[in-house]
Amino acid sequence: MAYDEYSTDSIRSLFKTKKTSILYFLTALIVLYACVEKETASNILQKTIHSIDTIETIYYKQDMSRSNPQNINDTIFRFREMYFKRLIKDSIVGVKGHWYMYVNDKENVIYEDIYDGNKLIRKNNRDSIARVYDLVKFPDFKKSHFWSHNTLYGMQYEFKYILDNMDSYSIKRLNDTIIDGKDNYQIIVSLENKMTMPGFATKLENDEGSISETLYVIAKKTYYPKRIKGLSYCINNPEQKIFIDQKYYDIEFNLTIDDRVQFNTTNQSIKEFKKIEMKPD
Repeated sequence: MAYDEYSTDSIRSLFKTKKTSILYFLTALIVLYACVEKETASNILQKTIHSIDTIETIYYKQDMSRSNPQNINDTIFRFREMYFKRLIKDSIVGVKGHWYMYVNDKENVIYEDIYDGNKLIRKNNRDSIARVYDLVKFPDFKKSHFWSHNTLYGMQYEFKYILDNMDSYSIKRLNDTIIDGKDNYQIIVSLENKMTMPGFATKLENDEGSISETLYVIAKKTYYPKRIKGLSYCINNPEQKIFIDQKYYDIEFNLTIDDRVQFNTTNQSIKEFKKIEMKPD
């Protein structure tokens, strides 16, 4: 009898222990699920904004395809390499930058944009022409935004603008996705009956019947955008869609950049080019 009673108590104790373990496990799952659910689209964009504030320099490659503005039934393909250094007080670009653009291959640099905060040089290596935009001599150039939408601070500005204008924008978190074995968030931003320009030129304007959707793929580890897919069309002509698809990879954060080499806008740097000094319209 004593043996049987002892065995029964042991079994009861064992079941109680297992039951407690299962309850702890289920509770942990509930807490984990709740934490995941709290990562809303707004939360993710906020964390991306804060993450970009920690980046002083960045290098990445970009593959891009988009509709041809001259014929939207055609597709344009581009490949770029970019070096950027934080210049957050500059409202037109947000960085010092050197942008290499290849056309239809990944070997020959056709165009280069070099910006040091005071001067922008646009080099056409195909015909050896360098167009120079002197922002000190012609301050009106500061009203232009050039390629700010492709910079990290341009994207950061857009996210802030979206979150500050939620009465116009609709944002939604989609299912997560895996790219190159790494987890990523997916956020889709929709805008109806309004149009805007990206980057620091962001400004909402009424445009009845227009619809645009932008998908942001954001790395879970770094909270940095890795891919942007945009689609826009008019509700009266939905077959005529304009798209853009940009992928960012081989990203390096806070690397050492020699300004004198990478952001060189001296006359010596374009001595073999025909120099054209640009003036504001």
